[in-house]
Amino acid sequence: MTLALNFYSQGIDPGLDFSVMDEIVRTAEYCNQIPVHPRHPYAGDLVFTAFSGSHQDAIKKGFAAQEQRWATGDGHWEVPYLPVDPADLGRSYEAVIRVNSQSGKGGIAYLLEKDHGLRLPRRLQVEFSQAVQAMADSTGKELTSADLWTAFAADYLQLKEPFQFVEHRSAPDSQASGACKLTATIREHGRERLISGRGNGPIDAFTDALNRHCGLDVRVVDYHEHAIGAGANANAVSYVEIRMDDRVSLFGVGMDSNIVTASLNAVISAVNRALRAAVNPDVAEMELARRVVGLGA
Repeated sequence: MTLALNFYSQGIDPGLDFSVMDEIVRTAEYCNQIPVHPRHPYAGDLVFTAFSGSHQDAIKKGFAAQEQRWATGDGHWEVPYLPVDPADLGRSYEAVIRVNSQSGKGGIAYLLEKDHGLRLPRRLQVEFSQAVQAMADSTGKELTSADLWTAFAADYLQLKEPFQFVEHRSAPDSQASGACKLTATIREHGRERLISGRGNGPIDAFTDALNRHCGLDVRVVDYHEHAIGAGANANAVSYVEIRMDDRVSLFGVGMDSNIVTASLNAVISAVNRALRAAVNPDVAEMELARRVVGLGA
């Protein structure tokens, strides 16, 4: 079998059908009463699995290049560390990249994009991967794609203290050409309040409002956005990187059908994360690990 698939990986048809590899493995184990090693070439459960961060990053980029080739009609398979297409052996791509404490930003970003449509900016990939590695170290467990989403949502989308965005209204600023005037309703520790600010766009005006009315010193460093889905069911995702009080910059993420609302939610997410990190980053990190993978439960 190994010899035949070595030929196959080089484009030589061995004349044998290995499209149901899992069935072949079960038959071999039944007949021999010996389990197939997880890393057995082509047949093992882990043979198409990468835990190493550098391997995952190469595979992620290889998959992206492969999809571009497929789009042009080129069916030639060329992905680093995967000598054959797992689908040719009846395997799925789901188990190719798995996450533990060795994993890097590339594999984590790949799973979030593949399963949830999130295209994380590079610096956010680095930021989130550090939290994931800390969780994997704390628990000694492999983290699933569902675990990654739970961790990401808990840290970037569901943090509602001390601030929570409610709604906003914006209009051109009559006092400055091309500027924006914004009024927003937010909750601070559960209490609603109205804030207003000016800037060269809704995000700039919103940070101005937070700085004026909430005693903050927030500056937007970077901004990215993209859509998830298409048509009437599409959602916008915004990634906002802020620097507060000249400390280390942090990202926030917002999701909404309206791109401006998603962006303002992302600002609030970043502010809440920055304030939490300023108080006690280690406690926050451990609490996140407990919620995601049941540490200490």
